[in-house]
Amino acid sequence: MPYATAVTGAVLLGVLLVGVAVGRAKGRWSLLAAGIVIIAAVGVVLTAVGGGPPTDDPGAELTALYTITLPLVIAYVAGWLVVRGGWLRRVLVIAVGAVLLVAFPYAAAGQATADVFLRGG
Repeated sequence: MPYATAVTGAVLLGVLLVGVAVGRAKGRWSLLAAGIVIIAAVGVVLTAVGGGPPTDDPGAELTALYTITLPLVIAYVAGWLVVRGGWLRRVLVIAVGAVLLVAFPYAAAGQATADVFLRGG
């Protein structure tokens, strides 16, 4: 799909901008928490509807959930953090968010979560 990267980038930019708006609003702490809960719920729904692999392996299912949900949470929280501080902090927050988006080990984290919590070991 040639447009998948552009659509993903646009969605992440939109979530980042929503995070910026929430960071500037009154009651930003409760809006931050509500936004994270909403993103987690959307990630669970998207994974259940079509993002998860057709397998019985809980590690693969959690990997799909992390792959959908964590980039959105990272963008949202980065947008929320960007409104606090000077320009250097803003650049650092965006840079750290970008590194997390690229370097986070989604498959390893999904497998580790499944091993610890679902398989008891």
